[in-house]
Amino acid sequence: MTTETFIYLAILGACTLSSGFFSGSETALIGISRERVHRLAAESPRGKRLEQLVSQPDRMLSTLLVANNAVNVLSASVATILFVSLIGQTWGPWVATAVMTAVLLVFGEITPKTIAARYPEQFSLRVAPTIWNLSIVLAPIARFFSAITGGLLRLLRLDVDGFADGVTEDDIRALAALSQRGGQIEEAEREIIDALFHLADTSVHDVMTPRLDIVTLPLPLTADGLRAAVSDTGHSRFPVIADGLDDLQGIVHVKDLLRHPDPENATDLAPLLRTPNYVPETMSVLDTLEEMRAQRYGMAVVVDEHGGVEGIVTIKDLVSELVGELQDEYDPGTPAVTQIADHVWIADGRVDIDDLCKGIDHEVPDGPYSTVGGFIMTAFGKIPTRGNEIAEDGYRYTVLSMDRQRVDRIKIERVD
Repeated sequence: MTTETFIYLAILGACTLSSGFFSGSETALIGISRERVHRLAAESPRGKRLEQLVSQPDRMLSTLLVANNAVNVLSASVATILFVSLIGQTWGPWVATAVMTAVLLVFGEITPKTIAARYPEQFSLRVAPTIWNLSIVLAPIARFFSAITGGLLRLLRLDVDGFADGVTEDDIRALAALSQRGGQIEEAEREIIDALFHLADTSVHDVMTPRLDIVTLPLPLTADGLRAAVSDTGHSRFPVIADGLDDLQGIVHVKDLLRHPDPENATDLAPLLRTPNYVPETMSVLDTLEEMRAQRYGMAVVVDEHGGVEGIVTIKDLVSELVGELQDEYDPGTPAVTQIADHVWIADGRVDIDDLCKGIDHEVPDGPYSTVGGFIMTAFGKIPTRGNEIAEDGYRYTVLSMDRQRVDRIKIERVD
């Protein structure tokens, strides 16, 4: 082997290693999560340099691509010269192309990128200082090509600064589903992750106890009246009103009566009333849950934009949205759709409209309602009375009973 051949081979080896270094660096630096980078930055100087590097993705990518393409072009040129000198002008370029394609694919692309994809943190920490220093050296060239790229993007009316930042909701949902399939988390854990996002998108109006279903106590408030309400409902908190629900005087807690010096003979419990906590009906379930936790109260009054009472919501209502319905021995049970004959069902007016659709296997038209009772009132265009019936899309709906102004029970029959 001549000295010239040895030099060519040494250059080819250095170019191949450099190509692998830059290819692996690109995969690792792009693949590592930004949250992980922030944590590494707090742990070591290398982590700080890594954070500094990935915070400028255009500079980082320009440096890596310029350097990688430079060594690849150099290796192709040197290989051509080497093989022409060894086997002649006719076959030298073809052999050089075949050999360098295989070498660069294996050692300059596939192998380093596979390693970097499996160990992005370790790889990124090791290469960050070198890539940063190289970006300083190649800054003029990188800026030149970045300017050309930016101009092309503007001509195409694309966002020049449109780098993805952070992890999206879909990313987390997909990761949770993938982790469940891989056995890293249980199905219940994945469902809780999905439910957390659902809480952020659901308003408190959708989970509250509506105005017509609120159990209230009038003034003057007595111990006997409170005991009777507890016996009938099993509730531990009650709104206390004067002239109506919009004239709310406060919230009484059963445990406050138990702390009374003489609970058996207490006649006026007005001093036990607590100031109500109000939340707007548009507030999300997640924000409401966080506020109730931070302020340490278990019941909130839901109000509309005009300050009128729309309903009440408890911690239990909010947590049920996260982990499923929570019931104790006092709960009347979840409103249901019950089939009593072929194509005949009985439904509670409080049943969610989606549950009705599943129960009768029929899609109810969309509208400004969320319950069966709301659907019936919308269909009639007024508050119905017992016995009223209406046909809608091949189904007949008959009002079986009313609870004051609320539709209580409905019979649904398929008539086509």
